[in-house]
Amino acid sequence: MAILHGNKIYSEIKDSKDVLFILLAGTTEISKIPGISAAGETPELTALTPVLDSEIIWSGKCISYDVVPMTDNGIPTPSIITRAAIEISGIETLIVDAGMVEDPKIPFIKTGLGTALNGSEQTALPEYDRALEFGKYIGNLIDGRYKHIFIAESVPGGTTTAYAVLSSLGIMDMTSSSMKDSPDNIKKELAQKALKRIGKRATVPEKIMETGDYMMPLALGISSAVKNSNIFFSGGTQMATVFYLDKLINNGKNRYVFTTRYIMNDKKDLMEKLAGSNIIYANTDFTGMRGLEYYEEGYVKEGTGFGAAFGIASILGNSNDAIYKSIGNVYNRLAARPES
Repeated sequence: MAILHGNKIYSEIKDSKDVLFILLAGTTEISKIPGISAAGETPELTALTPVLDSEIIWSGKCISYDVVPMTDNGIPTPSIITRAAIEISGIETLIVDAGMVEDPKIPFIKTGLGTALNGSEQTALPEYDRALEFGKYIGNLIDGRYKHIFIAESVPGGTTTAYAVLSSLGIMDMTSSSMKDSPDNIKKELAQKALKRIGKRATVPEKIMETGDYMMPLALGISSAVKNSNIFFSGGTQMATVFYLDKLINNGKNRYVFTTRYIMNDKKDLMEKLAGSNIIYANTDFTGMRGLEYYEEGYVKEGTGFGAAFGIASILGNSNDAIYKSIGNVYNRLAARPES
């Protein structure tokens, strides 16, 4: 069974030195609303998930807190998959602060943007312009130095902000969710309040500023500055939304979405509406893998670009068995359990 499907641009990846994986990690007040996000054991703890995801992806362990971010029923963060794939593929990784509540204890780019606010009540991104400039700065640094740039996110509540932005643009299709049962009614209520507040006259950047999260302008800024590299927006409906926004604002070429089969099974119509044929997805299967078997039941569909990270590891010549073994090793290290 082929591990990758969709656009064949990934076949151009030949060398790990050609690849840079960027994680934009941040928070939004939206994630504190009960029932919105499963990226943490409680709504309050979702704010720490981007910090811990960053530490896991960079170092393979949680440093700031002795806890692995997981849902309230014990399903682990997808960052363990991303870490395992990066570990075995040897690609370079860059962590960027997209509004984290505290600094992770690893090397990262600090922006100091702060938490995105609740767009149903007030302007979500008062530092939108500064976030965009940070993105441009990063994009100028990396443009052409890496042939293939993968941009992923860790933003609890981000599918809700993505839905709000899309709704403001007249796209009412529901985004995906980290939960098995998506909190669609809560998302719709928040989006409706935001749209009523901002009205219909705002420009596309203003709509992002009013209803989005800081991952969006950072990613758009990076893309606007990158002229000589391919960019893969790595994730689910959040990153497909960024692809769509990038097309509207930057009209960039050589842009793609790299996702998972879980997202394509769940939201294929929306993904294709946003990204057309520029989609690649990884056909992962976590059946029988402790904790991760819940992914097969629809509890987690994407996050921290794990589909792209798995795909890169495969493209660079690692067998599926080797990648799955690496994932099991990382999981067992973090869970502090003996490997079975």
